[in-house]
Order: sequence, then structure tokens, then C-alpha cells
Amino acid sequence: MNGPLPSTRAFLSDVPSLPADSKVRFLGCVKTYQISTGHLVLEHNYPRLKKPREDPPSITIDVNAILEAMTWEELCVGAWINVIGYVRKAPVVAWDKEVVSAPASSMPESVHVDAVIVFPAGAIDLGEYEQILNDSQEVERMRRAVE
Repeated sequence: MNGPLPSTRAFLSDVPSLPADSKVRFLGCVKTYQISTGHLVLEHNYPRLKKPREDPPSITIDVNAILEAMTWEELCVGAWINVIGYVRKAPVVAWDKEVVSAPASSMPESVHVDAVIVFPAGAIDLGEYEQILNDSQEVERMRRAVE
């Protein structure tokens, strides 16, 4: 049977560590929507931050390909949404001579997600969601350790 590969369920904070072009599914809260670029910035304070003044993990989502199918509720600041998409990585473009002359392997990367599907999370118990996903990831780690 041919079909699309399944997505990897992850926490938003884990997305930057995933391989480029991998398919991912995660939950996030809309922090901003940049109309001119078609980008959402999502955040999710998990794992909980030790320093109260530190910003929670966030990531940029490119929704241009699906913008016509999205509702205004999914673009509102404070909305919790599920995202399925592909992790994209690119070197950070900078005109600083130190960064430009650095080897490609040491250059910082900009990570974003090209969204394929976005849908509302609805009335979600965030603590329960975090516990279930954490438990699921632990089971997956144990399964791979046995193989």
C-alpha cells in the first residue's frame, strides 16, 4: 500500500531537533500571525521553564499553502491549534563576516514548519495532553532500545 508517511508526534520544543524534511504533528498556541508573510508563530511552555521571565519555546509555521482553508479562529492570538507539516531548516542569512565565513556545518540554522494541515485543538486539557505525549514518547524510546 502506498501513501504518505505518518507524522511524528512531538512537543513544539522538540521540532528543531528533528531531521529536515521530516513530517511532524504538534500542538501550539498562536503567539502572532504575520499577515504579510503568511507565518504563524506558535509557542508551548513545555517543558516548563525554570526562569519565569524566559520566553517559552516557539516556532514559525508557514501557512501560505493552506491559508484559504483556514478559519479566522485558527489565526487568532491565543488559539490552541494542531499542526501537521514538514520541518524545514536553512542556514541563517547574516551579513556578519564571522557567520558568512564560518563552515556550513557550524552555521546556525533557522527552523520552521511548512504546514500541510492545521486544525483547532478544541477544549483540551493541556496537562493531560502533555502527560500522554510524554508517556508515548517514553514507550517509543524503550521500544527502540530493545530493537
